[in-house]
Amino acid sequence: MPSDHSMQLTPVTLGDGVHDPLDFRTFSAEGATVVRLYHEDPDASVVVWNLEPGQENDSHFHKENLHVFYVLEGEGSYLRDDILVPIKAGQIVIIPREQLHGIRNTGTARLSYMAVTTYGPDGYVRMG
Repeated sequence: MPSDHSMQLTPVTLGDGVHDPLDFRTFSAEGATVVRLYHEDPDASVVVWNLEPGQENDSHFHKENLHVFYVLEGEGSYLRDDILVPIKAGQIVIIPREQLHGIRNTGTARLSYMAVTTYGPDGYVRMG
């Protein structure tokens, strides 16, 4: 059953805790979209990024936040520092703190990935 995107999951609305990240895909021709799957937790955030062919999540870094990406569908390129690494559905990408990163959909189909992010002492801080 698809999730209601107007209400992100929180510790109160999580239900049994079992959810399909594919239910959180929302695409836009205007640019990459991000859907908050789980937030408002002091330990972690879970979002689903959705990119049409050619769209990207611009390169940036997080001084205090680790990321783990799980590619749900599609293929693209992951920018790690100054190196482009091909990625595809079923793979994970582990991004330590302070590492420059971004993702671009270089394929001909949609690209979606789930990102799990830790929090640092200042919360979630995106730089770059």
